[in-house]
Amino acid sequence: MTILLLVRHVEHTLQNEVLLGRTHDAPFTERAGRQLKTLIESLRQQQVTAIHSSPRRRALDTAQAIAASHNLAVEIRGELDELDYGEWSGCRIDELEKHPQWRRWNRRRSAWRPPNGESMRELQDRMLEYAAELGRSGSANTIVAVTHAEPIRALMLYATGTPLDDFMRINVRPGSVTRLEFASNAGRPQFQLEAVPA
Repeated sequence: MTILLLVRHVEHTLQNEVLLGRTHDAPFTERAGRQLKTLIESLRQQQVTAIHSSPRRRALDTAQAIAASHNLAVEIRGELDELDYGEWSGCRIDELEKHPQWRRWNRRRSAWRPPNGESMRELQDRMLEYAAELGRSGSANTIVAVTHAEPIRALMLYATGTPLDDFMRINVRPGSVTRLEFASNAGRPQFQLEAVPA
């Protein structure tokens, strides 16, 4: 049985203003310090065997703070990277909301993708492959995976049997932890419990 603790990085100063994507990062807010302290405390009693992180600085800084409290190194995993927003990366969200393509994508994530970017289905597939790899190890592991809202949401949609177009039903707050317990067969992981907050 594998336990996967999916952590969204703590809050940055451009949260809900700029779609950072993979272009750049922003410094953490003052509230992020409190979020990080709460996060570390909530994970302190977990028997963590590995800490994985998206390559983005906001995720890596969050992961390193968690790793220090467990005396573990952080392994960067490309599968945990942010959704590739293509041409939308680095744009202000209030500007994006004026564009019909942005609105179409947010109505039907199953049918649309960011221009020159990654679809929600592709994101979900890479997160499922990541989870399947963890499950194939055959040993009992507890892994902290620090990533972003959309990768967590993509995996949670699959785990709970929720269609991609209902993506907003999965709320992923900065600094939150979502726990999944699952086993894997030769294919995709078979989640044994519905995702619940840790």
